[in-house]
Amino acid sequence: MASKKKDSSWTTWEDMPIDEFRSRAEKAKALAVEFVEKLDGLFPGLVTLTKEQRKTAPRLRDGEHAMLTKVLDVVEMKPVLFESLADQDEGMDPKRFETALLRERIEKHLLFSKVAESFAPIGGELGDSALYTASKFRETLYAAYRIAKAHAQTDRKVMDVLAPVIDFMRKNTAAGAATRKGSKPAATQSPQPAAGEA
Repeated sequence: MASKKKDSSWTTWEDMPIDEFRSRAEKAKALAVEFVEKLDGLFPGLVTLTKEQRKTAPRLRDGEHAMLTKVLDVVEMKPVLFESLADQDEGMDPKRFETALLRERIEKHLLFSKVAESFAPIGGELGDSALYTASKFRETLYAAYRIAKAHAQTDRKVMDVLAPVIDFMRKNTAAGAATRKGSKPAATQSPQPAAGEA
């Protein structure tokens, strides 16, 4: 963590003045952009998946790399048994099951995973700090929203300001209900209170 200025009275990011926080946030984003560019230079052609692709992409368990390598050992012992898979490895030769290529992919996956794991602590700290900060204002402001919404029914000026908020909350409540409906069988669904509407 960067040290504070000697004449500052704050000690952590929570009591850091907002101007200083903004400045540091910009520096952090610039560092992140620079780092991403360096990563792209190290691994040209890095892939970006869609949310849906991420959901369905295979997850390997701890130790699975070594087990799949043993499967390749058997393939190399008895290659004739695996000729039917020759065109399923997405390799260069459609008539051969390319074990060397598959071994290389297994190792690359393992190395990518280890590199990604090394970034987890800082990503986790930043993400957790964002979640923690949200806990410091969201519920209080939702309570304020419920009061404001009730008041807006009889105060045109309040309604003029609050109307987009009410639309936003309704839209998110509807989207959440649709998501819950799509993820659970209708028979087992139970009504849930919406976070944004009261």
